Amino acid sequence: MICLLLMISACCRKVESFTTTTSRAKISSSFDKAVCFNSVFDLNEACSQVSSSTSVCVDRRKLLISSLHAPFIAASVPFASAANLPQSTGADLSKTGTIDTLVPIVAIKLSVESINSQLVPKNGKLIPDGCKSILKALQQNIPRDENDFKRIFDSYSTPVSYKQKFLDQNAFLVYYTKGYDGPGRPNIEDDAENNIQTQQYGFRNEAWSAMDDLYVELEYGQRSSDSDAGELAALVQKVMLALDAYLSLAPAADVEQASANLLRR
Repeated sequence: MICLLLMISACCRKVESFTTTTSRAKISSSFDKAVCFNSVFDLNEACSQVSSSTSVCVDRRKLLISSLHAPFIAASVPFASAANLPQSTGADLSKTGTIDTLVPIVAIKLSVESINSQLVPKNGKLIPDGCKSILKALQQNIPRDENDFKRIFDSYSTPVSYKQKFLDQNAFLVYYTKGYDGPGRPNIEDDAENNIQTQQYGFRNEAWSAMDDLYVELEYGQRSSDSDAGELAALVQKVMLALDAYLSLAPAADVEQASANLLRR
């Protein structure tokens, strides 16, 4: 739409300097044809249909508004839709919020913590074999694939509720009514469960982004002797911050129990 308006504005400036014996209605008609029948707007052709004998001042605003009401616009531009809800990762949602599904997430955190001691070589560099060893250790509990990684979190996280789906599908209406749900009723967007789900979704994404960066650096390091231990340590810290933020949303007792279950294995 922005590109269309820029092109129209440029055309309007051309039309202002044209001379014509044609009425404004005829100019507008020629322009509308160009908008309605061409998927790529041939505005120059529309303008060239105007002959040059008498000067005329064209109302630029009228021309712009006319173009916005052209049939091509209404028929060709799809309705906007929100994309705020997480895409399905195929997670089993039958045990969300349980210690059983929390254990794999705690295992990810412990795996990342365990490599810190390997990131302090004397010369500040990691040899390829060192990176390869770290990669092997991490991949025992941490999937390399994004969907597989996020599925672990989604198996525990609060699922998307019917209310969230409604808000997402009616985002335009909710925005302009400011969440009004009737006299004496709370704002439709005020919901503790929805807020938890949104935060879990955000921290899950941050954890994956940081984990992916760490994997990329280690994969580079196993092919080169130029991998910097300090940079890897910073990436590990970034992963830990995201995981701690996610786990802070779970009951502390459940996190402790999940850690204890892992130690007994």
